[in-house]
Amino acid sequence: RDWRNLPLSPAGTAAAGTPLNWNTVFQNNPFWVLDTNTREYDRNRLVGNITATYEFSDKISMTGKVGTNFWNTRQNYRQAMGSNSAPNGYYSETARSYSETNYEVIATYKTMLTEDLDFEFTAGGNSMIRKSELAFTGVPELQLPGLYNVSNLRAGSSWVVSNSHSEQKINSLFGFGKFSFKDFLFLEFSGRNDWTSILPIDNDSFFYPSVTASAVISDMVEMNPSGVSFLKLRGGWSQVGGIGALSPYSLAPTYALSTETWGGNSVAFLPGQLNNPNIKSETTEGIEVGLDARFINNSIRFTATYYDQTSTDLVVPVQVTAASGYTSAVQNVGEMRNKGIELQLGATIVDNGEFKFDVDLNWAKNDNEVVSLGGLDALVLGGQWSMTLEAREGESYGSIVGPAFERSPSGDVVYVNGLPKIAPGTEILGNITPDWTGGANFTFSYKGFALNALFDAKIGGDIYTMTNSWGRYAGVLSETLVGRETGIVGDGVMLDGSGNYVPNNVVVSAKSYNQAAFSNNVVESSVFDASYVKLRQMMLSYKLPNSMLNKSFLSDVSFSVVGRNLGILYKKVPHIDPESAFSDDNGEQGQEFGQLPSARSIGFNIMLKL
Repeated sequence: RDWRNLPLSPAGTAAAGTPLNWNTVFQNNPFWVLDTNTREYDRNRLVGNITATYEFSDKISMTGKVGTNFWNTRQNYRQAMGSNSAPNGYYSETARSYSETNYEVIATYKTMLTEDLDFEFTAGGNSMIRKSELAFTGVPELQLPGLYNVSNLRAGSSWVVSNSHSEQKINSLFGFGKFSFKDFLFLEFSGRNDWTSILPIDNDSFFYPSVTASAVISDMVEMNPSGVSFLKLRGGWSQVGGIGALSPYSLAPTYALSTETWGGNSVAFLPGQLNNPNIKSETTEGIEVGLDARFINNSIRFTATYYDQTSTDLVVPVQVTAASGYTSAVQNVGEMRNKGIELQLGATIVDNGEFKFDVDLNWAKNDNEVVSLGGLDALVLGGQWSMTLEAREGESYGSIVGPAFERSPSGDVVYVNGLPKIAPGTEILGNITPDWTGGANFTFSYKGFALNALFDAKIGGDIYTMTNSWGRYAGVLSETLVGRETGIVGDGVMLDGSGNYVPNNVVVSAKSYNQAAFSNNVVESSVFDASYVKLRQMMLSYKLPNSMLNKSFLSDVSFSVVGRNLGILYKKVPHIDPESAFSDDNGEQGQEFGQLPSARSIGFNIMLKL
């Protein structure tokens, strides 16, 4: 169950025996309670490939490959008797399995068309089969304490049992080739056609081609290596098809069996999402141009890329009126455009044969626009409580929308009896899209030692944090210490007896102020800039000299200590890591609720090469 959308019971607390250990919510005095619980995992994984190649001649060869990625997990979840959300205890067992197998055959032809013109072409086919299974058994109440077994079911309660099976297949034919003129002019092209079981038979095929051209200018004309060591221009066009967020069995309406009975009879129901038997694939078309250059004997390196891509027929669940019997319908709607620039600059600052110092910088900016939503004004992607994450025409993808404070014509917050007033309706209060991203990598090496430091930055973009909202409401954050003894005068205006706005001067208690300004009913007060700069990784390594390995069977031995996610050097949002989201799903970005502290890891690596 989705604990963010779990409604409060009439008593203000969640019903006991919910399958997940979600943070218990008290409507009049919200706070977090950690139940006594444990999880146990058992995971097995197998990844393997078998490849065979046969050369018919120096021009023609054929390769066959079979590869698989398989894993299964078993999870046990336990809540002791006396837990807040499960007074009588709770136990569940979940078994998951996943496999993806690919069969591929490709043939390659290489030849020299002329003395200066080379040609290479590859054609082949691929068949991908993906399967996943899940089996779940939950015991909502335990008969005996401390006995975690699916048979330990409390008298009068019922097991919660579910299972699912998913299978999909994609068959593909593809080809790609390259013309090369004197090894400084290149023309590459490709084409691929997929047939997928996820789409309906009439629309299950989609083709996507591409063509790119590049020229190594430094090989075409005479250049001074001490000035320009390498210079390459490139450009390309591509069209890509895809299924987007569409999952298997999303074509025809399907019934689900209810665990409840009606008059003693079993019943089935239709889910809230209406499937679409006429859905078709998404299409993304774009261009890309770039420059690669190296200067002063390769000691300075520079790469620049500009791209412009437009996606159409996006597969999304569109909100519909519940009077239809559904809450959403899967449709091909909308058009979205992404254009931007990516820059990379690297330099060898010092290199005297023993000591070397390298710096690599990268910077990227993406401009995103929701061009069209197929006649819709907005599309709700996700959200929690009174906040929604939306796509809106003319805006960047991922607008944070919700109730805001009422403001005077001059933009000041309006207060009534010393408390901020919430305006009717909703407003766009932020957007999850960053202004730009960047990073810096510093490498120091001396003889066999090397020290590497990686910094990562995201500037701009917003996040809605329920930790701030409920923490202020409940009085558990340090900001709520302000005014506990003296009261608080909110920063804003109020109406006087003549209907004019004057500065607010009414003193209210800290509790009254925080519970009015920070609650589920107002989103504006907990939307923050999600910018950050992090020390993402540091690594210290040592490589044994070759002289120590001359008489051994090893060709290379190195040791390294690696630390990851070492520190947040800059941020604007309080109390949480701004790099937070419920998951990598599009509708769960830019949101936070009770985030656990970010984890730092330190590891030791040994690398041996024969």
